[in-house]
Amino acid sequence: MNNRPIVDSLTRHPLRFGVGAIVVLLLAFFLNFRKEDISQTTAEWGQFGDYIGGLLNPIFGLISVVLVAATLRSQTQSAARQAFENQLFALLQLHASVLESIDRKLTDKSIKKGRDCFQLFYKKIVLISQNEKVSMGTAYQRFLEKDGWEIEHYFRTVYHLFKHVKDGHRKIEASDVEQKRYYDLIKSQLSQYELVLLWLNVQSINRGNWETILGEPHAKPFEHLNKANLIENPPPISPSEAEE
Repeated sequence: MNNRPIVDSLTRHPLRFGVGAIVVLLLAFFLNFRKEDISQTTAEWGQFGDYIGGLLNPIFGLISVVLVAATLRSQTQSAARQAFENQLFALLQLHASVLESIDRKLTDKSIKKGRDCFQLFYKKIVLISQNEKVSMGTAYQRFLEKDGWEIEHYFRTVYHLFKHVKDGHRKIEASDVEQKRYYDLIKSQLSQYELVLLWLNVQSINRGNWETILGEPHAKPFEHLNKANLIENPPPISPSEAEE
């Protein structure tokens, strides 16, 4: 039996429960003794006070215990959420750092860094697909074997971002809206070219444990991927566009 709604209601409105308990007791007393005359002696009124106090004290004591327990639980949950979010932001910083560490020196001596490299990688994959008449998935595998050594660390970092939310949202009892907000925060860090290479990686033999992420209803890591134009019908690429 799930008593959580009752406990939540009690912690939000303890005064209502206290007043309600008093009203119920007085009503029960009235229904049972309504035919009796009202006493005129102080001693009997004292006994009445002891009777009411004896019934209400345990109820108020229970309410106090529930409030203390709820306060402790709230503090624990708040600390857990803070730790969860701190780790999420640390992983986001790690992702940015790993992304920025990726670079390529071009023939004109200029250097591409970070997201610009993923655009270059994408063009290389498309060029392989066009020249060798193979699928984008096969072209990605050939690119990875020859020139993709830097991005494996990047993919692991992105995976752990999604995994952190997937594993942690139950511990902090995040609502559906909060889960979506955490996942959207991660997805907002990913460009279209990062998404393309990530999708190709997830579809490849190097996918790892991405199935568990794809199965999460709120994760949807590729909902913003322009798959039709970038994977199924990629634009033609000239060799000069994919040169380093």
